[in-house]
Amino acid sequence: MKTPGKIHCRIETIYALCMIAAIFCIGRSFHNQTLPAETPVVTQSSSSQSQLSQNSSQASSKVASDEASRQEQSSIAEKPESQAEKTTESQESKSQEVTEQIQSPQYYDIPLATDIQDTIFSECKTKNVPEDLVIALIGVESHYNSKSISKTNDYGLMQINICHKESLERDLQVTDLLDSKQNIKAGVHMLSWIVNKYSNMNQALMVYNNGEAGAQKLWKQGVYSTPYSRKVIDQMNKIKKEA
Repeated sequence: MKTPGKIHCRIETIYALCMIAAIFCIGRSFHNQTLPAETPVVTQSSSSQSQLSQNSSQASSKVASDEASRQEQSSIAEKPESQAEKTTESQESKSQEVTEQIQSPQYYDIPLATDIQDTIFSECKTKNVPEDLVIALIGVESHYNSKSISKTNDYGLMQINICHKESLERDLQVTDLLDSKQNIKAGVHMLSWIVNKYSNMNQALMVYNNGEAGAQKLWKQGVYSTPYSRKVIDQMNKIKKEA
């Protein structure tokens, strides 16, 4: 038969075990109840990160889109400028070509080298003498032969008489009347004062061919043109038509 002391000890032991079991059950229940509360926090954090990531992606896309738009607008803005530059360059090129054509002398179809014709153009411009007059006169006087010497001692392209040699050398430093460029310089110089003094082309040519005293004698006789003057004028008109 069990003693009351042993029974009491067993009851206390059972009571202790029940309390432990109760505490364990309460702890498990409390733990299970707290889990659902924590889960949404985790879910909400994950959702926020996803939203932030999505917002960041959208912001990056917008920045890229804005940058592409700016580049496109810049490209569109540059195209007209590039086209304008090309148009300007084309206009400048055409303008330069026109200027070169204007500045470039129109050479005559005669047996004189271009550098000799350049001398004629230059001297005529300086002395205010029509260049077609000089071209025609050379054709009649020497037939474009720079070494031509007449029986009356007329030299070179413009057939300058030897009597003028000293004055031409003193005033123009012309030393060789058979040198084409020196001959042209001397001839245009002589023509300049004649043309400026006598506006009538026939009279001016008569003075060049006969001298002023010889021309005045002819004028007193009522002669105001000669076969020579008419021939030079005809040649000049022909040159003008062909130019």
